[in-house]
Amino acid sequence: MSIFGKIANVGVAMKIEDSIQLGKHIRERREALEISQGDLAGIAGIDQANLSRLERGVAGGTLETYLRLCKALGIDLIAVPRA
Repeated sequence: MSIFGKIANVGVAMKIEDSIQLGKHIRERREALEISQGDLAGIAGIDQANLSRLERGVAGGTLETYLRLCKALGIDLIAVPRA
């Protein structure tokens, strides 16, 4: 089965407050899909060392980097205006 065959829409919304939480969510999703850091980095077109730093929350990434990772993992980022 390909990596993309493992992605399922579970329909769970999560509020992300900062890049540390987003990195943690990316790591959890990657592990749930049984994808290595190296494979995800290759799919998303980023350096594996950078992915490791993002997942651990020791470095922040650009919006473009987070969008690439989320797309590769089947995560939709949705902006909701505050009331």
